[in-house]
Amino acid sequence: MRRMATVGIVGAAATVAAAVFVQTVVVPESDESTKMFSYPFWSRALFVVSPVYALLHVLVLVGVLGFVRCGAAGPGRDARVGGGLVLGGLGVFTAAELASIPVRGDRVADTGAILVSATFALAMLLGLTGYLLLAVATARAGRWTGWPRRAPLVAAVGSVVVLVMSPSSELLPSGVAVWAVGQLILCAATYTDPAPAGPATAKRGAEREVRLP
Repeated sequence: MRRMATVGIVGAAATVAAAVFVQTVVVPESDESTKMFSYPFWSRALFVVSPVYALLHVLVLVGVLGFVRCGAAGPGRDARVGGGLVLGGLGVFTAAELASIPVRGDRVADTGAILVSATFALAMLLGLTGYLLLAVATARAGRWTGWPRRAPLVAAVGSVVVLVMSPSSELLPSGVAVWAVGQLILCAATYTDPAPAGPATAKRGAEREVRLP
């Protein structure tokens, strides 16, 4: 699990760096119209940018898969459904990045661009729902303590932020950065404790230690 978490950390950290660069450098210098789907990039640049973003999403997906498989959220229904929704959302997110390539020259009001934008929104909604379920499941399971226990909730907050900022193409990179920070924290929590023990197991282990001569 730790290797998967490391992959996710790399992907999330790179996404944060890329989003901050776009927000602070690309957006202020962009001469592309905000009415174009590719904004703040030229349409030709999006042909390269979209696959790179898709690759980063795959790396994050690997890290989140590590969290789902580590068992921190327990074996319950919320954990299973939440994990499936989050992983499905990241898969849809990756597909949406690749789907951006054919419509990179469209205006935001064109049908193709609207469909791709709706796909991005669907990905975030799936992720938000999944992370909320995982946050509840992780709290109930009690296998993580301290800051890692709140990691799924932080990831959910990141999804809310990017959804709120998505109507503004000029602020969207900041939303993506916040979202990626949430993924980074979740993957870091998995790296910190990749094999959390259940409360009962931990208690029995402590009792055995007390009985040792």
